Amino acid sequence: MPPRRRPLWLVAALCVLSTGVYVPLWFGLSWAELRRETANERMQPAWHALSIFVPGYGSWQVYQHFATIAVALDRVGSTLKIDALSATIGALLWYLTWFHYSAEPIFALLNAGELLAGTAVVVYGQRALNEYWRARPGPAVEERMLETDWVAIAAAAAFFVAILFSYASTPTN
Repeated sequence: MPPRRRPLWLVAALCVLSTGVYVPLWFGLSWAELRRETANERMQPAWHALSIFVPGYGSWQVYQHFATIAVALDRVGSTLKIDALSATIGALLWYLTWFHYSAEPIFALLNAGELLAGTAVVVYGQRALNEYWRARPGPAVEERMLETDWVAIAAAAAFFVAILFSYASTPTN
């Protein structure tokens, strides 16, 4: 599959509606695109996405992911700069609170912060990738939506509604 520029609203919506499940998926999908672009067979997208959950190592992987994007942007002479450390800190915030879902008000606030951090990291990375795909030599890379994107939005929206329903219907003792 050729690379594509994903609309920023799409990646943001998928992050929010999936309550953060899209974050590691984005890491895998974008790593696959970078692998094809660099022809580096050592880049393993599925393992890269799963490694995000390994404490410590996942943060290193996020840093490497964004450093790879930064190098690509530099190579094409883009004026857009990204900071791998900032992205890593955002991903760390997402990771630290992701497994702490609860209907308690304090956890609802933590969950919202987690969701904001994960969404910000993905939008930050996708914005940089979109710039790279726009600036790189070769055939133009269009910003486009696929049919699977619409299916993913619908599934994520159904999941989000189910999560909201579970919060609203949680019995209080």
